[in-house]
Parts: sequence; C-alpha cells; structure tokens
Amino acid sequence: MKTNYEEIHNLLIIKSSKIEEVKYQIIKNGVIKIKKQKIDLFCFITKTIISQQISDNVAQLIWNKFCSYFENDKPSLKKIPNINFLENILLNIGISKRKIAYITNFYNISKSNLINEDVLEKKSESDFRDQLKKNPGIGRWTCDMTLIFFFQRLNIYPKNDLVIEKVKKRLCEIEKKEINFNKIFCPYLSIFSLHLWEMSKRVLK
Repeated sequence: MKTNYEEIHNLLIIKSSKIEEVKYQIIKNGVIKIKKQKIDLFCFITKTIISQQISDNVAQLIWNKFCSYFENDKPSLKKIPNINFLENILLNIGISKRKIAYITNFYNISKSNLINEDVLEKKSESDFRDQLKKNPGIGRWTCDMTLIFFFQRLNIYPKNDLVIEKVKKRLCEIEKKEINFNKIFCPYLSIFSLHLWEMSKRVLK
C-alpha cells in the first residue's frame, strides 16, 4: 500500500495546532517523504556504521569512497566476492579498526543468510531490534535508522539521536512548556523525526 505523505503532513499540522513553533516549522519544511533505498540491506548497514559518531559531510565522503570501488559506484553484497576484497576497501577508505570489524562481521552473517531481509521486514519493532542488536556495532540508533530509512516504518522515534534531542529541548524552551512529542505525533514519529532533523538547521542556529 502506497503511503500518502501529503495526508500525513496535514495530520502533523493538525496535531501541532497547539504548539505554534512546531506547527510553523512543519509548514516551513513542507511535505517530507521517506525515499526508498537503492542499496541492499548489507550496504545500508555498512553506510550507517560508517556514519556513526562523525559528521554527515565526512560520512558522505567516506561512503562515496566506498562506492567508488564498485562498478558504476553501485555497491551490493553480491559484488563482494570474499571478505579480503571487503577488508581491502575498508582499510583504504579511512575508518577505524572497530568499524571495520563491525562491517566484516555483518558481511559474514549476511553471506551465511543468518540475516534475512524478508524475515526482518515482517518482525515487530521489538523483535527487529533484538535480532539486529545481537551484532557488534549495531545498537539502538542503527536499528532506528534501518527501520526508518530502509524498511520505511512510519512510527519510529530515534531516541538516541543527539540532534533530535537538542531540537526537542529548544522547542520546549521556545514554547516555555514541556511537550510530550511522542504522544502527540504517534503514529507518525518517523516523519516527525525527519521534520525535527530538517528544522534543526533553523532552530539550533
């Protein structure tokens, strides 16, 4: 079933009717959609691990380097013949030994079919987290990013995202009251989170 993002946008505006600054910022952002990923699950997890604890710009530069080792700059699990091939790439793109270990571990699991994309997609949020978090380097934040951006779940709140927490705190300061964002914007917390990221460029200035 196709997601009606315009309808969700209008609902978020209605839900924020008593929070003027939030309503204003959502309207200013416009309709936000979760775009379907063009990479497989292994590559998405790799990209997410690369981006942990570094700026978006640096993460994108490193990811672009990773992609450059593949035909047409389009990486996939099928294009990685063995772990040595992967390790050589990871050593050359400038990431930590710890991140290399996380990614190669997930590669082995993916190659062994111990992670099944179709099975994961059908799992509840709780079961999904439990399975993915068994893997080193995959915590709550990586699970959230995967649920939102890879599987396009609509009601995920990235609890451990520092930017989102800062924006929420600033919005409460502007409104001069505590706001239960999770309660107000359920069941569209993923879309609301995207709005928070977008409005951070203005709210956190």
